[in-house]
Amino acid sequence: MKNKITKKQITIVIFSAIFIFMFVLNFLTPLIADDFSYSFGADGRIKNLYDIYNKQVDHYFTWGGRTVAHTIAQIFLLFPKIIFSIANTFAYVLLIYLIYRIARGKSEDKPILVIAINLLLWFVLPVFGQTCLWLIGSCNYLWTTDIILIFMLKYMENKPTKRKILSMILMFLLGIIAGWTNENTAVGAIFIVVASLFFMKKSEVKLEKWHISGAVGIVIGFILLIAAPGNYARNELFVDNTSVIVKWIYRAVNYSISFVDILKPLILFTIILVTINIYYKKKIEKNVIVYLIAAVLTVYSMLLSPTFPERAWFGVIIYAIIADMYLLYNVDKLNKVYTYIIADVVLVFLTLYCGQYLNTALGIKELKSTWNSRINYIESEKANNNFNVKVERYVTLDKHNPNYKLEDIAADEGTWPNNDIAKFFGIQEISSK
Repeated sequence: MKNKITKKQITIVIFSAIFIFMFVLNFLTPLIADDFSYSFGADGRIKNLYDIYNKQVDHYFTWGGRTVAHTIAQIFLLFPKIIFSIANTFAYVLLIYLIYRIARGKSEDKPILVIAINLLLWFVLPVFGQTCLWLIGSCNYLWTTDIILIFMLKYMENKPTKRKILSMILMFLLGIIAGWTNENTAVGAIFIVVASLFFMKKSEVKLEKWHISGAVGIVIGFILLIAAPGNYARNELFVDNTSVIVKWIYRAVNYSISFVDILKPLILFTIILVTINIYYKKKIEKNVIVYLIAAVLTVYSMLLSPTFPERAWFGVIIYAIIADMYLLYNVDKLNKVYTYIIADVVLVFLTLYCGQYLNTALGIKELKSTWNSRINYIESEKANNNFNVKVERYVTLDKHNPNYKLEDIAADEGTWPNNDIAKFFGIQEISSK
C-alpha cells in the first residue's frame, strides 16, 4: 500500500514553491536607489563592521533611528548581491510561516492557508516590490516585521521554560531589537504584548520573568527608535506652520480614506468571516480583536509623522492578515461547503497571481538588463576618460516591481540619487537623457 501524502508534506512543498518563485524575483532585482547611498559610510565605501558602526552612529544623530534595519542592510551591502537574494527569499518565506504559525497555534496543518497568505501579500501590499524585493526597503519592512513576529510568537505560544534567567535575558534583548525596528509596526507590537499580558493575568496564568522582561525590552527599544535626534533633524525639512490640531485632523481623515482604499479586500474579507462566525454563534477569538486593534493603532500612530509612505502600510496589512487567518482557520468546521468555497477562491486568485507574476518577472528582468547596460556603458566611458555619463531612464507601473515609485536616475545630475550613484561607480556626474 502506498504511503498517503500528509498535510505537512503538502505544506512543505507549497513553501518550497513560494521560495523558488520569490528567489527568481530576488535574483533579478539589482541594487537601486538608496542601495547606492547606504553603500557608503562616514568615510567612503563601507568595508567592514566598524565602518557600519560609525555610519549608524552618525545616521542616528543626523537622519533617523532605524539602526536595526539599516545595520542589517549595510551588512548585506558588504557582500555580492546574490547573498541578499537568497537571504531575502528566506525572509519572505519566514514571514508567511510566522503569520501561518501564529494563526494556526496548535491546530493541524492547512496547506491552502499558506497559499492564501502569499496571495494576500501579493495582491494587498501597495508596493510589494519596495518592501519584499528592494534591499533597503526589505530590510526596513520585511526583515523588521519578521523580527517583531518572532518576538510576538513567544507570547502567542507561551511555552514554559526551565532556564528562567537565560529566557529572561534573551527576551529582554530580543524585545529591545523588536522595538527598535519600525515605528508604526512597533506600536502595534507593543499593544499586542500588553494585551497578551492582560489576558494572561485575567486568566490567572502565572506570568514568568521573561514575559515582563520582553515587554520592558520592546518599550526600551521603541524609545531608542523614536528618540533618535536624527528623526527631529529630518522632520525640520518638512515645513508646515499649520496648527497641531488641524494637522492631526487632516492626517486622520486622509489616513482613514487610505485605510479603506488600501485594505478594502481585507476589510471585506473580515466582515464576511465575522458574519459567518456570528451566524453560527461562534465566539470571535480575542486574538482577532487584538490584531485588528493593532492594525488600527499602527495606522493612526503615523499622525505624529509628517509623511506616510505607502510602504509604511506593511505592518498594518500584516496584522490584518493575521486577524483574518485566525477567523479563516476553523471556518471550514462550521460547514463543509466553506472548504470548497475557499478552494475555489484561492484557485481563481492563484490563476491571476501566475499571470501577474510572469509580467513582474519580465519587468524586473528588464530592470536588471537596464542596469547591466548602464554599468557596461559607465565602464566603457570611464575607459575613454569621460566621467560625465548620460543613460536612459527606467520606468515601471507595476507595484510588484522594486523600482515602482522609487527615484531612478534623474535629468538633473546634481540631485539624489544621481550623486550617490556617480560616487558609487567612480564618475563625476550621471544623469538621464
